[in-house]
Amino acid sequence: MIKVFLACPTLGRTNRGIESFTRECFDSLSKVSSLDVTLFKGGGFSYKKDVTLWNLQRDDWLTSQLVQRDDWLTSQLVGVFNLISDKSNPSLVEEGTFFLSLLPHIYFVKPDVIYFSHYGLGSLLWHWRRRTNQNFKLLYRNGGPTGGEALKKLRFRFDHVQQLAPTHLQLALDAGVPTEKQSLVPNAIHMSSELKMLTFDEREALRRKLALPEKRPLVLSVGAINKYHKRMDYVIREVSTLPKPRPYLLLLGQQDAESPEVFQLGNELLGSDNFKVRTVTQNQVTDYYKAADVFVLASLREGFPRVCIEAMSHGLPCLVHDYDTTRYILGDEGYLANLELTGSLAGLLIHAIAEAHDVSKCNLRHQRVYENFSWDMLLPNYVSLIERCTNS
Repeated sequence: MIKVFLACPTLGRTNRGIESFTRECFDSLSKVSSLDVTLFKGGGFSYKKDVTLWNLQRDDWLTSQLVQRDDWLTSQLVGVFNLISDKSNPSLVEEGTFFLSLLPHIYFVKPDVIYFSHYGLGSLLWHWRRRTNQNFKLLYRNGGPTGGEALKKLRFRFDHVQQLAPTHLQLALDAGVPTEKQSLVPNAIHMSSELKMLTFDEREALRRKLALPEKRPLVLSVGAINKYHKRMDYVIREVSTLPKPRPYLLLLGQQDAESPEVFQLGNELLGSDNFKVRTVTQNQVTDYYKAADVFVLASLREGFPRVCIEAMSHGLPCLVHDYDTTRYILGDEGYLANLELTGSLAGLLIHAIAEAHDVSKCNLRHQRVYENFSWDMLLPNYVSLIERCTNS
């Protein structure tokens, strides 16, 4: 039996794609009899194989105080005994303190493979293994994806790399990462094998339950409520150009420093009766997919946009920027355009809303993502991925 540590410092504290994937990955791999999987996370309750480790969060007051100090002792502690080069980066402090809490488990349990998505955590584990001559293998899920100098280090730093899309695999090959050290295994999500569409009355009842407007198109976007990456401001502006009565725009996601600007813009251009921002748990997002008519993701680049798969698993038209990864995921069933241009999204919205509840199109969207990205289909690939890393 292969002993696997699945490590995610932000799970239990943040709701993003990386955390959702890690939770589902643990649930799925735990059912495989040849694997002994333990999940290590940064927040929430601990169970037998689901362990919460102490660590400093990147936005903790103590973390901010530590990264600002420049005395020798604090520098050594924050730098995890000089293994972290950028001691002023709060996220690396988060990963570094998580790493320290993980060490006793590594020592006593002696895992065969440590599977992780945070490059900083993996680098600390690599340094530790190199200095202590331990023999656990490092399996890196390249979800960012990694670029720059870090991409070149993949050649020797980790035993095996999971690439989520063909373009990431090619970039790593171009950087000199050997073919035998990589596997193309996309993100998997839990979904039903058959699309279960709500009737009109069921959808209206769900909207009443969620305090959403009835009998009007609902445009949904899921992601961090910001401008620089998820470009929620672009979505607001595009919806505001549509003729009245406009669709209702709902933005779901974690809030950050740019969120107040997004609120203000939405209220100015759409008004509070036509626009809403909410932050909900991952389990609650499903109801919003069911209640929506179309889904929008306006970011110009993503490592692997899990939310697009989630949306299409509910039959929703998925409107995205046209680039290699979105073409790989959505294929002919997506609504792709150059979302850098003013008016592009507005044009797509008119088209997509008209086709939103075409049953045959909804089934094709669901079928595409189920066959390519469901755990039902991909679980054997993940088992092979771990076995390949173990034998590397």
